[in-house]
Amino acid sequence: MIEERIETQQSHATDVNMSPRSRINNKIQKKIKLNFMKSGCPPETSVDNYKIGKVMGKGAFGKVNLAIHRLSGKFVALKSINKQFMNEEASKRKVMQEFNILRRSRQQNVVRLYDSFETQQHIVFVMEVCGGGDLLTYVRKRRKLKEDTARHLFRQIMTGLRYCH
Repeated sequence: MIEERIETQQSHATDVNMSPRSRINNKIQKKIKLNFMKSGCPPETSVDNYKIGKVMGKGAFGKVNLAIHRLSGKFVALKSINKQFMNEEASKRKVMQEFNILRRSRQQNVVRLYDSFETQQHIVFVMEVCGGGDLLTYVRKRRKLKEDTARHLFRQIMTGLRYCH
């Protein structure tokens, strides 16, 4: 018991000397270790694991934010779907269908789903970042695509669709 108190005091002393970022990472690491010691498996993913940045896009059900995974430092896209807009059965079915397709997909032309979790108000998909933006924005910026560029993009789209089919 005395050893635990000393260890707690030491960890508190080191927490004071840490930067805010290091303090958050340390907290997440402790949470993971504690969960492994108790149950033998990692804790459930939460918003705390990510540093959320700018909005990349908005859709009918929610929005997509750029985020950084706090421990790995990897960029991800967090697609948050507001549960308030999912009151109809058809919208719930669409979200579940998207989740099931992305969960099983492993193809270079289909965006990857890394993880998913729920909060009180949102369903969150942790996805691969597609830095080039969406196709509509890409085409609008250029107004007209050269034939070889259009052929390359069309080939990628068809390969992804063939895989999904």
